[in-house]
Amino acid sequence: MSNPTVDKYFKTNFIPDLKAGFITAIVALPLAIAFAIASGVNPIMGMYTAIIAGILAAIFGGSTFSITGPTGAMTVIVLSTVQKFGIEGLLLAGFLSGIILLLFSYLKLGIVLKYIPFPVISGFTAGIGIIIFLGQVPNFLGITLATQGTTLENLMSTFSQISLINLFALIIGILTILGMVFLPKLLSKTNYIKNIPASIIALLLSVTIVILGVTVPTVGKMSASFPLPSLFNINLSLVIHVLPAALTIALLGAIESLLCAAVCDSITSTKHNSNKELFGQGIANIVVPFFGGIPATAAIARSAVNIKEGAKTKMAAIYQSLILLLILLFFGSYTDLIPKAFLAGILMVVSFRMVNIAEAKTIFRLGRLEVMVYLTTLILTVITDLVFAIQVGMVLAMLLLFVKLVKITDIKNLENSEEDTHYKKEIDKDKRLKDKVQIYTIYGPLFFGVINVFETKIDEHLQNHSQIIILRFKFVPFIDSTGLERLKIFIKDRQKRLKSTVILTSLSPQVKKTFEEDYEMSELISKKQIFKTTEEAIEYIKKELI
Repeated sequence: MSNPTVDKYFKTNFIPDLKAGFITAIVALPLAIAFAIASGVNPIMGMYTAIIAGILAAIFGGSTFSITGPTGAMTVIVLSTVQKFGIEGLLLAGFLSGIILLLFSYLKLGIVLKYIPFPVISGFTAGIGIIIFLGQVPNFLGITLATQGTTLENLMSTFSQISLINLFALIIGILTILGMVFLPKLLSKTNYIKNIPASIIALLLSVTIVILGVTVPTVGKMSASFPLPSLFNINLSLVIHVLPAALTIALLGAIESLLCAAVCDSITSTKHNSNKELFGQGIANIVVPFFGGIPATAAIARSAVNIKEGAKTKMAAIYQSLILLLILLFFGSYTDLIPKAFLAGILMVVSFRMVNIAEAKTIFRLGRLEVMVYLTTLILTVITDLVFAIQVGMVLAMLLLFVKLVKITDIKNLENSEEDTHYKKEIDKDKRLKDKVQIYTIYGPLFFGVINVFETKIDEHLQNHSQIIILRFKFVPFIDSTGLERLKIFIKDRQKRLKSTVILTSLSPQVKKTFEEDYEMSELISKKQIFKTTEEAIEYIKKELI
């Protein structure tokens, strides 16, 4: 008996999904190998990751069109982890990052992670792009380094061996870059081969050069098989040591995956589920290490190809992984024909695009503080540890927010506030009100960082001994414990020392709840002294207090 849903799928979506999956797999193939090599691991680990993570993230994730696998953003932290803790440490870090992603999902942090400051993400991504680009210089020149060190050490070692440049490798690298940049435009004008990815044409050209007998460093032969799951080393000491790297991998994976999902939404007018996407990425990263894979995340470029080629459902991502599996099983033993210079060219183009010039221009227009956060994050990413770079970037971003919140906080009375002319007229036309009532509007949040501003403004504006003071909270989004305590001190002083009545108006629900939950505040200000609007407060004063 046929299933109507399945029948409908095969009738309307199967062919578009299969086509999109095939083209995306062709694009993902060289990238999976290249990112593995850039991460300092066996190329086949990149294939395992693209296959397994691609399927699991599609099944359990919250984005219809995202393609998951090895990415450029992950290569730097993966390489750093391998250099410090070896392959076993990397597998454990990847596994732990999956658990952390599940925790993010359980705590529903998807919406929170979307709001990591733009200068931090952009600076971090640009820094990673620079590291990847510089890291590929040896392969681009056809120079094989005896040992792998930091990016700077590798560059110095490369330049010390500059006389050993392999001219054919350099030509392959240059041709790859030119092909990646110019072929898409040329192919788009043709009717028959416009859907062939530029990277595949560059790959075929590079492989042909090797087949013709040219000697260049190659990827080496991969095993044309798929592994059975196996356990890796897990011990408490190693867990403690790799935990910071695991947290960085999880944060980076979460940010990139949610950013990718948002980009897919903007292209397709769909809406992803943030927490479900984190769950899918968590499952993928928990399982991948048992098959010898590296940490994975959703990839914007491959996801965009998936959409462009007509994907309709999540099955396109699954087909992509299955096609990669078939390629591995039938052609895996031929990877010794793939020049490293070709992969270096691919990575150089990818890394160059990670340094988003348009984003940088936007940040430089925003102001000096944003530029400082961007450049600091970028520079620290390049010259220090990624964990340290993102920590410093976040601290600077919080300081930036702190400074901006302090700047917007102000207190104005009717004499210098254009918005309150209505209330000024209301008070001026009634002599009783004019002599006894003062109205002040508070702008911005009342939190510990602006208390000095609050006190200064009070000293400036509230020197008179008005019998009745109205404080308008219409523009106060929130008040913290420090702000609340300072407000209570002000009210006590006005009530006890100056015998003034303090009335509050236009409270937001959050501020009102904070006041109601504080016993002392409830004692100082009764419900009769809190009004929805300033007009209601003025009418109350006319009838009850004057």
